[in-house]
Amino acid sequence: MNRANFIKTISSATLATGLPFPMWSCASKLSANTILGFDEMAKDDDFIIKDIDTFLLRKALFVSVELNNGIKGWAEAMPNDKRSSRTLIEKTLKNYYEGTNIFDAEKTWDLCIKSEYDLGPGGLLTYSISGIDCAIYDALGKATKKPVYELLGGKLRDSVEIYASFTRDVYPTPEKAAEKAKQLVAEGYNAMKFRMRWGLENQDPPNDNTTAFAAALKKGVGSDIKLAMDANMGHSRDRAIELGKELEAFDLAWWEEPTAPYDYDAIKAVVEQVNIPIVFGEHAYTVEQIKHLLNYGGSWAVNPDLLKCGGFTGGKRIGDYIANQNVKLVAHNSRPSLSTVCMLHWVCATKMATEPQEFALREKAPGAFDALTGFPEFKDGRLYISDRPGLGVEVDEDQVRAYDKKYTK
Repeated sequence: MNRANFIKTISSATLATGLPFPMWSCASKLSANTILGFDEMAKDDDFIIKDIDTFLLRKALFVSVELNNGIKGWAEAMPNDKRSSRTLIEKTLKNYYEGTNIFDAEKTWDLCIKSEYDLGPGGLLTYSISGIDCAIYDALGKATKKPVYELLGGKLRDSVEIYASFTRDVYPTPEKAAEKAKQLVAEGYNAMKFRMRWGLENQDPPNDNTTAFAAALKKGVGSDIKLAMDANMGHSRDRAIELGKELEAFDLAWWEEPTAPYDYDAIKAVVEQVNIPIVFGEHAYTVEQIKHLLNYGGSWAVNPDLLKCGGFTGGKRIGDYIANQNVKLVAHNSRPSLSTVCMLHWVCATKMATEPQEFALREKAPGAFDALTGFPEFKDGRLYISDRPGLGVEVDEDQVRAYDKKYTK
């Protein structure tokens, strides 16, 4: 996004709402800052990125972007090997961003992806860029007094149904998983997903009890609760087809990543031969990879993760593309704090985000919530978005710095 295009967007939105519209032809003496309604006359220097910093939490990597005018935006980067992400941000990526105008963030995003392509085009590179990009949008929203969803094109919905996402790692037997599922229903969730956590390194495990988990979970929550299962890439093509046919009996909302995400032949076979909605996309990090997935494999819906696909810039491009393809978005979201707030703004502004979206339980990020105020309201299985500027949450920087001091070795 550049400053000129943003101003045009704001002016169009003002006209659409019937509010007083600045006459551009007569406004030659008005600065863009006056039109945007800032309390004080802001200079271009105010929108220069002064500093980018990172903070280690126990299971999170927070990122801050500070502007010359003192405004700070906050987000988080994908924490898989968070120390490597921190090093990449602080030693390499921040050099692209610091000193640039915040309205040029999309241009800088492209420069990073292309210049550091040998590191990617996915994984650690986009994981790290995501944190910077989301923090930039938070800062831009605060600077312009707009919630992030408006910067993404406008709010399409006020709230989003979310599904509780929990895993065999924590609930290792069908009985324990079913008890947790019942608890989640009592807490107000109307949809949930159970993750088997097999992984590429453990494909076609001899102790595969996916069907037993599905049966126990379905019995535990009943037919009115949406239940999805995640294979976590755990099967070869033939085993996925065989298991998928067994799972057809449980009326799953969808089955996620039954095979390797890059094996398009296997994906295509499963999509065509298993009568369950199939979801891929968590490991498609760019819009180009989403295109390849849909063209050569197929998917009922895609589930890119905002912290893996390059933040709001990457997510917006994916959202625009799948809208043209009429493919649904069920966003992957394994981080329950700042990532969830970012996800909420994204899906509220994304046309195809009509299905339940993922919420990892708070047990996934101990400590991360302690530093936040203004987290979105959860009621009746839905998260409600705030209209406060930026992401709409505040970060206690002193507390984050204390966590960082504790976990930085």
